[in-house]
Amino acid sequence: MKQNAVEPKSAKQGLELIHALSEIEKLRRELQTEIHERRTLEKQLANRKRLHELVLSNFPGARIFVFDREFKDLLSEGKPVDPFPFDDDLVAKLSKTFEGEGVHCEVHFSGRLYHVTTVPLPSRGGVVKIMLCVISDFTERQKLEDDLHKALEKERETGELKSRFVTMASHEFRTPLTMILSSTFLIENTSPENFETEKLVHTNRIKRSVNNLTLILNEFLSLEKLEQNKVEVVNSDVNIPEFIQDTLSEMEILKREMQVIKYNHLSDQWITRIDHHLLWSIVTNLVSNSIKYSKVGDTIEITSEVGPNSTMLIVKDQGIGIPDDEKEFIFDRFFRARNAINIEGTGLGLHIIQKYIHLLKGTITFESQLDAGTTFTVSLPVIMGESTNLKKS
Repeated sequence: MKQNAVEPKSAKQGLELIHALSEIEKLRRELQTEIHERRTLEKQLANRKRLHELVLSNFPGARIFVFDREFKDLLSEGKPVDPFPFDDDLVAKLSKTFEGEGVHCEVHFSGRLYHVTTVPLPSRGGVVKIMLCVISDFTERQKLEDDLHKALEKERETGELKSRFVTMASHEFRTPLTMILSSTFLIENTSPENFETEKLVHTNRIKRSVNNLTLILNEFLSLEKLEQNKVEVVNSDVNIPEFIQDTLSEMEILKREMQVIKYNHLSDQWITRIDHHLLWSIVTNLVSNSIKYSKVGDTIEITSEVGPNSTMLIVKDQGIGIPDDEKEFIFDRFFRARNAINIEGTGLGLHIIQKYIHLLKGTITFESQLDAGTTFTVSLPVIMGESTNLKKS
């Protein structure tokens, strides 16, 4: 009887032990699952940390995304660029990444430049289900590159200018210097009976040569100041007809044989505010060109007018004119028309005075016919001042 009572109790204990072992196994599996999930989470955190370090070290200022095929953002790190225009066109370009092809493109957004680069991330089976997308803000870098390019271009132009100057100076200086030397020699060796006549002829040649040298040097000095933005406009009251007449008197020595310069001021208003240094350069260049490119005995007409809104200057000659196919280049630096190659000049004058006229906020236009002459028209806005309404008495 006692033995039968013990057996049920032992069976019950066995069942309890089995149940306990089952619970322990369940807890063990749950613990293993938690450990696995924790390790997975730690792995994800480690990957995220490595991604973050990658962004900071290799893509400063960039944002990295991991996209699936629906362009769902699975993971992102770096500097925010949101909202970013992932429009249909950009998505279509980036979708090529899922075909195993890396994509590089530029996106302009909100006044900034972004470089977008994608890398396919294939799975073990080689199928690309996700991709890495790097978006970098290249605005500042592009600006630095543009500034560097401009600086290099400026340096190249400066080198070219110096080279052209040396080449041109050796050519343009040779003729007037030779003229000065030969005229001096002829004066020294002229017979007493012809001395006065010959002296006048050769001293005029010397004066013209010196004047030409001065003009050439002034052009290069003016160009250098313009290139360095050192030309400052200083306006003052200028008596236009008096100023132009004085300037033309200085240029009498440049006239060729029997050339005639006619000057006419059209309006009864005669004083305006302008930078007289720049005006002198404009007048002397246009008139000297007309003298140089006109024939012996030609007439050069100069007209000025001071109106309520603008000051006009017109220089008209009967010279060689400008070929039609070269008119668009006439204000280019160092440009010489093909029919002027054998005439002294640097090709800088019109380039410089166009810059001066722009500084004065004016305009310059011209009409020209080959072998029939050229007319230049300069219009300069009136700068109001106390004396601008004075009229000729």
